[in-house]
This record gives sequence, C-alpha cells and structure tokens, in this order.
Amino acid sequence: MSFRAFLLIALVPVTAPAVEVSRARYLMGTVCEIGAPEDQIDAAFAEAARIERLISTWRGDSELSRLNRGEMSAPSAELRSLLDRVTTWRDRTGGAFEPRIRPLVDAWKTRSEGSVPSREVIVAALAHIRSGDAPFEEGGFGKGYAIDRMLATIRAPHVVINFGGQIAVRGESLVSIADPQHRDRAIVDVTLRNASLSTSSGAEKSFVIGGRRFTHIIDPRSGDALPPRGSVSVIAGDALTADVLSTALYVMGPEEGLRWANANDVAALFIISPHQIVRSKNFPRE
Repeated sequence: MSFRAFLLIALVPVTAPAVEVSRARYLMGTVCEIGAPEDQIDAAFAEAARIERLISTWRGDSELSRLNRGEMSAPSAELRSLLDRVTTWRDRTGGAFEPRIRPLVDAWKTRSEGSVPSREVIVAALAHIRSGDAPFEEGGFGKGYAIDRMLATIRAPHVVINFGGQIAVRGESLVSIADPQHRDRAIVDVTLRNASLSTSSGAEKSFVIGGRRFTHIIDPRSGDALPPRGSVSVIAGDALTADVLSTALYVMGPEEGLRWANANDVAALFIISPHQIVRSKNFPRE
C-alpha cells in the first residue's frame, strides 16, 4: 500500500491589476494567500481563523466538532444557517454532495493512510448518514465559506484570494487550470470576474491498495471512494457554491456531471485528459 498527498496547485493567478501586497498564512490545513491592500489583510486572516474555530473538524475544540460529539444542545445561528445551506445542496445534487459524509471518511480512512472497508462497514456508514444523525464534515464547503467571509471584510475594489487552490476574485484576474496529472502544467486559462473558481481532483490525495488507486473523494450515494478521473472546475458567484459543486460534479463524473451542470446553468469544466476537455454551456471560453 502506498499513500500520496498533494497540494493541488491547479489554480494560479497569472495576471491581475496591481495590489499593494500579497501575504500567506497556514489555515484550515492548507495555505491561504491574500492579495489586497496591506491594511485590510490582517482582518481577513482573523476572519479565516474565526471560521476555522467555527467549522474545522480537524480541531476538537471547534463549534462543529463539539456539535458532532453532542456537546451542544443547538448550534449558533451562524453555524445553523451554514449547515442549512449545505444540506440544501445535498438535496439539489441528488445526494452527490453530502455534508454528513464523516462516517464514510472514517471507514475509508482518507484522513490518514487509506483503507478499503468491507461492504458491511460501508452499508453501516451509509445507514448512519441516511439516519440524519451522522456528524458533519467540513470538507467540500469549509474553504468556500471562509473565502466568502474573508472577502466580506475587505473593502478594496480588487482582491485575489487563493485558499488551498480555490481562487476568489473581486474585480478581474486571469487564472490557469492545470493538468490534474501535472500540476505545474497549465492547460486552460480563464478570466475570473467577481467570482470564485474551485477545482476538485483525485490527484490531490490518493492511495493504492491491492493494485487499485483510490482518491479521497467518496461517492456518498454508493459509499465508494472514487478512482482518479481528471478534475472538475466550477465557477460561481460565491465561493461556497463553487466549493460544493466542484465536489458534487466530480462525484457525478463527466457524463452525469455535464448534464447536471447544463440543466442547472452551472459553469463547469471537466478535464478528463490533457486532450479531452469538456465545458458546460456556461463555462467561459477565452
């Protein structure tokens, strides 16, 4: 068995109007970089740290972790509103996005070295999730929500935030989407205008057992960890939506995902291979 973890660098700003400074910090298990006027960056990082304390399931003291353990009778108004929003996306995507996926994450051990659980364990995890009492997992929406909250603290007309590979732009900036198998090789350029771009890829984290490679992305409908199959990028007006939908469309796969994106007017790009790139009808063409 082997395990590989990647910092996905599929999104890299390549041109942008001048900003005063760009600074980075390690937050929510990844690097967050903000390009904005210097006097506004500290407040944005402070807001990201607050969101980490609110929803990070990597921290035992976060509000979401304490809620998952049953240590709170009710969540705060902010957390309740957020969980209601992401639960709505579960319904809208037909279960391809599932905020209560933690039992399957634990079954597959995707937070550590990876493991293939028995079918009985998967069935039990699915039953726990469908009961409505399973713990929430912030992966798939946490970074997006943090980006939206950071943007809300910055007044400047032009801002670029790169949070672990998810980009959000106020104003306009050209970014590149990389070949998921060669993260240093840009293969699609796109101009973001007051929008966020999120990419989900099996290259970010994978493990091999019995000669089969699995990714950290799990299909909450079947309970199976998915194989590497390129990447999916989604552009949306807010970062939370982009974060959620890049995960959901990766779970759906290129055919189902493209149909869903077109039916729901979602701007999505599927990189199946460097020579097979499929855009939804709303994804911009440079």
